Amino acid sequence: MANNRGVAYMGPGKVEVKAIDFPKLVGPGGRKCEQGVILKIVSTNICGSDQHMVRGRTTAPIGLILGHEITGEVIEAGRDVEFIKVGDLVSVPFNIACGRCRLCKERYTGVCLNVNPSRPGGAYGYVDMGGWIGGQADYVMVPYADFNLLKFPDKARAMAKIRDLTCLSDILPTGYHGCITAGVTTGSTVLISGAGPVGLPPQPPPFF
Repeated sequence: MANNRGVAYMGPGKVEVKAIDFPKLVGPGGRKCEQGVILKIVSTNICGSDQHMVRGRTTAPIGLILGHEITGEVIEAGRDVEFIKVGDLVSVPFNIACGRCRLCKERYTGVCLNVNPSRPGGAYGYVDMGGWIGGQADYVMVPYADFNLLKFPDKARAMAKIRDLTCLSDILPTGYHGCITAGVTTGSTVLISGAGPVGLPPQPPPFF
């Protein structure tokens, strides 16, 4: 069995790469995840919300393994996984959803009722989001693989563009969803103000 390492939050302003357990098809609290897979991480991002934890703005526990923007290769699939196969290259959405509860069926997957015993909604490697191990690691377990994973149909072509495709896990859909929700479409004139890749760096409008 391969070794595993993860980026661990060690207190405000401090992270360390730590040796961690190799993942099993088991979720927080010991719940079996035969509908899950184990991924070998190919690429991952650091999110602004990771920085909130690292800077001490949350109640993140010491030792929390960070990372919810994951792209990886499937190296093991649970008994109940139907459509995702070992060897597939996949993008992982940052939120975890079962695909079966009322809110998931209504397309509110960010507040899934079955992945966090404390409140609706779960995510990898984030404070109070269900205790799921983060993906800034060598290997990670992803539950509900058939529902959660986006398979790249051409693995070789995907690997050639992997830095771009890594943005599909969070950054690109976050910005896209914001535009769609706001009614932005072809020909729209908008001002996007942001501090990261989701939006443009803050700058004055051209008419100033």
